[in-house]
Amino acid sequence: MGWLPPISTPSILIASFLGLITLALYRYFIAPYRRLRQLGMKIPRPIPLLGNMFDYGPTNQHDAQVKRQQIYGNLYGTLFFHIPTIWIGDPDILKSITVKEFSNFTNRFALNQPRPPFDKAVIQLKDQDWKRVRTILIPTFSTSKLKAIVPLIESAGDDLIQTLSTAEEKGRVIDIWRTCGVFTMKVILATAFGIDFESKEQEKKLTESAGVLFRNINGVLQFLFVFFTPLFRLLEPLLGGKIISSVKYLVTTTENVLKERRRNLKDGIPCRRDILQQMIEAGDNDKLTDEEIIAQAIIFLVAGYETTANTLGFASYLLATNPDAQKKLRDEIDSLCPDANSIDYDTLFSLPYLDMVISETLRMYPPAFFINREAREDITINGLLIPKDVMVGFPIYAIHYNPKLWPKPNEFIPERFSPEEKAKQIPCSYLPFGGGPRNCIGMRLALLEAKLALVKIIQNFELKTVAETEIPLKLRSGATLSPLNGVFVGLSRRS
Repeated sequence: MGWLPPISTPSILIASFLGLITLALYRYFIAPYRRLRQLGMKIPRPIPLLGNMFDYGPTNQHDAQVKRQQIYGNLYGTLFFHIPTIWIGDPDILKSITVKEFSNFTNRFALNQPRPPFDKAVIQLKDQDWKRVRTILIPTFSTSKLKAIVPLIESAGDDLIQTLSTAEEKGRVIDIWRTCGVFTMKVILATAFGIDFESKEQEKKLTESAGVLFRNINGVLQFLFVFFTPLFRLLEPLLGGKIISSVKYLVTTTENVLKERRRNLKDGIPCRRDILQQMIEAGDNDKLTDEEIIAQAIIFLVAGYETTANTLGFASYLLATNPDAQKKLRDEIDSLCPDANSIDYDTLFSLPYLDMVISETLRMYPPAFFINREAREDITINGLLIPKDVMVGFPIYAIHYNPKLWPKPNEFIPERFSPEEKAKQIPCSYLPFGGGPRNCIGMRLALLEAKLALVKIIQNFELKTVAETEIPLKLRSGATLSPLNGVFVGLSRRS
């Protein structure tokens, strides 16, 4: 036998490294891509690790939906980072997924193992845990419970009008999106926790902590947060992120309120009948643990704050840029709800044009611009095979801009949601709150907030475009769909 030279340690390390890279590329790039191709999916060419996430930019996923719909139609595939995803924009298939076959699509697709406290939040829970927690929470948003908290929302609405009045008196243009964010934060704190801001400093810190989870997470941090949680904890401070510290602050705040409520219950001190109190009492019956209560409270806080503020900002922009629609809304409010004393739950939900304006706003600017599901078992719906090992994506923004479903989709036409037109709508062509049994549990509270705030604004002001108003409005898609540069409008006090 001939002599063979010894293999050096560096050579072994290099070969091992290259082998690991090859294995990773196959597992996280080639295999998922092939999986979609085997299913017959049209799919744009992905790139390793990132997949198709940043094809149109990290904050333009809403545009990506529309462009892919134009290229590939209502059914296509992408890699969500490395996760094979089937995007379904066909309302008939979505109706089957959300209603008829819901038992097979009960759960959201788990992108990773959620970090506490989010691991026990109703939006993350699966199967029986989800059903148990949601069943406990549903009575929290009943009509009688919502009527009881209208005065709390009104108080926050009065503060909003005072802020807008000060801006109008000084002739200042105002970012009504961020201003409404303060309003929605006050509402959530008052209705969910029974607390008011103790100071401007606390107001700022709570608002920033909730907002950072939605508004300020960049693409790199998003990728690390989803797929490399341990590495994320090490690198986030170096990358200028504040997610971990924000979550910690929100958890501590919630824990303190929870402890105070339990002390009051022990001492026989009456507690306000808000959302937190109902969850605590459910927990006393061995229904919700403290960890579950904290998780739901924080989800209500961060989700309720951002999504409703977005809706109010977008509605204000649409009314400012469509004065005829604003006049029509003003006439309805003047007729049926002329002053602050006439605002109550039943009146707010009996203003037909207000409902049309909010509905059309949510069509054009759905805060949850996409949602996902996973199949418990392989299933074929209308000829489409949906395996249990892929994510099912609902491209809500693209569905709302599909001209076959919504003629002239870029135009603000509240009349699309008149009773006559709503009766003609195709089921699952309008999904601002999702659909089926797993739709948004806080939908009615969100609509109550938005309607009350908008009525108060229109009772007191005319919304106008000014030089600072961005037309068309630029958007960013992160955890929600939000204005990229705020929403600047002018205000004129009504006589």
